[in-house]
Amino acid sequence: MTIFLQYAISGLMVGAIYGLVAVGFVIIVKSSEVFNFAQGELLILGAFVCWALIFQLKLPPWLAVAGTLAFAGLFGMVVERFPLRPMIGQPLFAIIMVTLAVGICLRGFLTAIWGGMSWRVFKPPLLPPEPVRVGKLLLPQQHIYGFFIAVVVVLVLSLFFKYTRAGLAMRIVAEDHKVAQAMGISVRRVFRNSWAMSAILAAIGGILLGSINGINIPLANIGIKAIPAALIGGLQSIPGAVVGGLLIGLLEGLSSGYIGHGVQDVVAYIVMIVVLIFWPHGFFGLETIERV
Repeated sequence: MTIFLQYAISGLMVGAIYGLVAVGFVIIVKSSEVFNFAQGELLILGAFVCWALIFQLKLPPWLAVAGTLAFAGLFGMVVERFPLRPMIGQPLFAIIMVTLAVGICLRGFLTAIWGGMSWRVFKPPLLPPEPVRVGKLLLPQQHIYGFFIAVVVVLVLSLFFKYTRAGLAMRIVAEDHKVAQAMGISVRRVFRNSWAMSAILAAIGGILLGSINGINIPLANIGIKAIPAALIGGLQSIPGAVVGGLLIGLLEGLSSGYIGHGVQDVVAYIVMIVVLIFWPHGFFGLETIERV
C-alpha cells in the first residue's frame, strides 16, 4: 500500500502541473475557438528563457521568473497579432495548421539557440530537491512545491474570472462573441489577453517541469499532454482541465511504477481515446445542439 501511495501521490503532484498548462489551452479554445497545438513549445520557451536569464545573464531567480512570465505574455500577444488574427474567419483546419507551424518554427529556433538534445539543469535548483518523509512516504519537495504553486495559480485564475472586469469580459466572449460586442467589449482585446494568459501558464508549467526534470527540446512532448488533459476534462471547462491533468498524472505515476516508462509516455493518449469514445465532450464538457 505504501508503494502504491508513493506512486499515486507523486503522479498527482506532477498532474497538477499538467492541469495548469491545460487550463491555458482551454482559455484559448473558450475565447476564440482556436486549438493551440503550439502549447508544448510555449512551455519549453518559458523553461529555456528562465534558465538563460539565471545562468547566462546571472539574474536573481525571482527576477528571472518575473522576466520570463512577462516575456511569455508579450510573446503570446505577438502570436495572436500575427499570424493568428489574420486567420479569423478562415476554416478551422487552416487555423490548426498555423498553430502547428508556429510550434514547429519555435522548436526550430529554440534548437538553433540552445541545442537539440543537450540538457539544461537548474544548478542550484529553483525548488529544493531533497525529499521529505510523510509517515512512510518519501515525497520530493520539488513535486510538493510544484503541486501547491499550480493549485494557487488556478485559484487566483478562478478569482480573476469571477471578480475582475477583464475576467468577466473573457467569460462573456467565451459564451457569445456577438453579445460581447453588443455590450461594448473588445473581442480582439480578449483574444490577445487569452493568448498572453495561456503563454504565461505554459511558461509557469515549463519552469516547474524544467526544475524537476531538466530542460531540453523533448520537454515539449510533456507540455503537449495539456491537449489530452483538456479533452478528457472537456474543452469548455477549466476545472475539467485540472481534473484531466490530475488523472493523467495519477495514471502516469502508477504505470511508471508498476509497468514501465514506455507505457508512461502513451498513457495520456490511451486514456484520451477511451474517454472520448464514451464521453465525446469530455467529463465536464457541454454538448452543443445545433438547430437546422
